[in-house]
Amino acid sequence: MDNPRYAAQDATWSQQLSDRTIELRKAWLNFSEEDEALVREVDPLVRENVDPMIDDMYAHFLSFPQTRAFFPNDDTLKRAQTAQKQYFLRLTQGNYDVDYVSQRLVVGNTHYRIGLDPTWYLGAYNRVMTWLRQLVFEKYKHDPEKFLKIISALTRLIFFDMGLAIESYSIAKERAIRAQQDEIARLEADSRTTKSIVENAPIGIIRLDAQLVCVECNAEFAEMLDLSREDLVGKPLPQMVPHLDATPLRQVFENGHPFRRNAEKLDLSMDGSSAAHYYDWAAWPLKHEDGNISGLLAVFTDATNRVLLQQQREDFVATLTHDLKTPILAANRAIKLLMDGDFGKVEEQQAKILETISQSNEALYQLVQTLLDVYRYESGAKQLSFTNQNLAELISKKVEELRPLAAGRELSVSAELPARANPVMCDIDEIRRVIQNLLDNALKFTPPGGTITVKLEQTNDITRISVIDTGKGISETDKPKLFQRFWAAASSGRYYASTGLGLFLCRKIVESHGGRIGCESVVGKGSTFYFTIDSAETRRKAQHQTASED
Repeated sequence: MDNPRYAAQDATWSQQLSDRTIELRKAWLNFSEEDEALVREVDPLVRENVDPMIDDMYAHFLSFPQTRAFFPNDDTLKRAQTAQKQYFLRLTQGNYDVDYVSQRLVVGNTHYRIGLDPTWYLGAYNRVMTWLRQLVFEKYKHDPEKFLKIISALTRLIFFDMGLAIESYSIAKERAIRAQQDEIARLEADSRTTKSIVENAPIGIIRLDAQLVCVECNAEFAEMLDLSREDLVGKPLPQMVPHLDATPLRQVFENGHPFRRNAEKLDLSMDGSSAAHYYDWAAWPLKHEDGNISGLLAVFTDATNRVLLQQQREDFVATLTHDLKTPILAANRAIKLLMDGDFGKVEEQQAKILETISQSNEALYQLVQTLLDVYRYESGAKQLSFTNQNLAELISKKVEELRPLAAGRELSVSAELPARANPVMCDIDEIRRVIQNLLDNALKFTPPGGTITVKLEQTNDITRISVIDTGKGISETDKPKLFQRFWAAASSGRYYASTGLGLFLCRKIVESHGGRIGCESVVGKGSTFYFTIDSAETRRKAQHQTASED
């Protein structure tokens, strides 16, 4: 008994048979102390002949396919023979008390666990009884009365033993049946709960087989198609929804990978007459235990309201920012005319105020311009002009432009450039904007005495530009949020003065060039903001691969 759970069950069963119960069972079988004494006389015979008896029993077992299946290999057979031998060596020793009963109860429980029906158990006892009868006869054939007494005592003992084994077998079977019934009830309850969830879920759910035939679906999905479930079940989904591209669903069967798309414009009608909606939808494979795909499950969530609301919000921001540009530019021109004295002499104090107003207006204009550009990138309206550019020259110019400002803040600005820079296919104005933004951040958050370095590194496939500072650094918690829209750290963080759009726009610009942007930082030591631009050939290969996958 190597399983604690089964050991605990055996202990419970043995406690059910007290000394009094055991005595009553012996009395019912007329198994007396005199019988125990007679059985002990047989013990030497059993010990002398137990090995051939076990061999005969297992030869009998192995001659039937039903019992041979219990011994799939030699190790199992040897273990069973060893245990059986110990069992019979104990059988004729006498002293059939609670400990003996406890050991015998284990036998029935073990038989149930391995699936050995009492039919085979009784057959084994019959085989043993035949052996014992022959041994006793050979020894006491000259004393028939003694022979009959010993055989009667052995018969009562074996019935006592069989009763214990069969009882524990029955208890184990009964408990297993109750456990199975409880499990079935639990599964039925879980099934009802799952069915209720699926039926009442505010999302469309459909299960398809390998031919994309609808096996089942919920009412919500049928309603999305303006059909009944009876119309859908048993029909191929591409036939019922011809305007839905089924390629991603077929790919789920081919590669076994889940699929997901967000806010995709779909027409789920049969004839294309209904207005298309936006859906978040996903599909994933359903697999057998052997790992083979048996079907797939797809879910559809109507995201139309969310998408339209987002579009309205973005249109509002775009309109607002676009309309703000004109009055801001007009105000800036008027202030410049005032500062230039076109409307009369301007005193020093007045000039300072006008300068402050001009700077504020310029900051506001830049914010409006950033908002507008973010909208253009996200709406796909932004048009880029790609040409071959020498980024080393751009970096040199930017560093020289910022050197006086950096000196005023007691900062050192430098550039690390290759001796010969390869031209890069990019929109030079947009890349200039990214570099300017990263440099502005570095200047703003590097304390006096610090250094800022712009580094250009190139291979045949990729160009990397890094802005390295010795500023405050950025915590690991904040790093994943740096390039999110409208995110800014608390006042103790690096970007307390940020609108949360500068780095977000940088990310959009870099990604539109097929590159990526990132940050490496150690708090208290400084940060490295970097972005990469793939070569034109690398971008072409990537686009070709994406098109092939689609």
